[in-house]
Amino acid sequence: MPVNLTVARLLEDKGRQFDLHLVAGERGIDAPIAESDLNRPGLAFAGFLEVFSHSRIQILGNTESAYLSRLSPQERTQRLERALEYDIPCFIVTDNNEPPQELLDISGRRNIAILRTSHPTTRFASLLTFYLEREFAPTTLVHGVLMDVFGIGLLIMGTAGVGKSECGLELIERGHRLVADDVVVAKRLGKGIIVGAAASNVQHHMEVRGLGIVDVELLFGAGSVREEKRIDLIVNLTRWTRDTPIDRVGLDEEFENVLDVAIRSFTIPVEPGRNISILVEVAALQFRIHSQGRNPARELNERLIKQMARQRLV
Repeated sequence: MPVNLTVARLLEDKGRQFDLHLVAGERGIDAPIAESDLNRPGLAFAGFLEVFSHSRIQILGNTESAYLSRLSPQERTQRLERALEYDIPCFIVTDNNEPPQELLDISGRRNIAILRTSHPTTRFASLLTFYLEREFAPTTLVHGVLMDVFGIGLLIMGTAGVGKSECGLELIERGHRLVADDVVVAKRLGKGIIVGAAASNVQHHMEVRGLGIVDVELLFGAGSVREEKRIDLIVNLTRWTRDTPIDRVGLDEEFENVLDVAIRSFTIPVEPGRNISILVEVAALQFRIHSQGRNPARELNERLIKQMARQRLV
């Protein structure tokens, strides 16, 4: 999915949380932000521009501000003119430092936004990186219901009409939490980590056949929903027929790929009389046991093999 992140959207999304304010370069707020990494431009201000990551957001901390303040006005202007010749998305001044007037003047002419925050540099860089990594993470849309069941991110999948939302609704009634219904926005963060969330315009809502759109937070309270959750397990609901291949023992492990990450999965056949929500809860608990290095089916199989081997020796 393409990323459409600009300085204006950064201010809109995180301005209040990050205490970000525009102080100059208003005509540059539509500049695109193309990378999740940040840059400290101290070397660029010192005149070393051979390796200058100008396409990143430029962070001016105490070190950069102190260095600029010790230059003469003429030298400061010269250094800033050279650095600001490049296409820079924006500068962010931390610790409520006052940006030099020369920076304000040049950025205004070059249409480069200057922002300021009260947060210390290290803390702000951590907050901003966390936000940018999610914005630029590889993303896909998955059809299903994402739940937090016993602390495990469980994605319920299956064909249309198989009962995914109804199962999710019953799990909510049993005390578990909804993350997303119908469309799950899945992002790959780091190595082997897939995080799912709902699209912002349908967050905390479910579509239930016969009832229409249900506001889960309004009906069940704030404790029944959460913003995002790592996807640990996939449960596939499938309509049962006599020809449906089902693993009755559990010796073999199933996996599904989401954004090139293999995620453990179970397949549960759906037929009248089966309590699917309880089976989904057991799947979550079974996954937790497997995560601890235990596999009851294999342990039972090994005990039976040993028992049969002893009986043959008698």
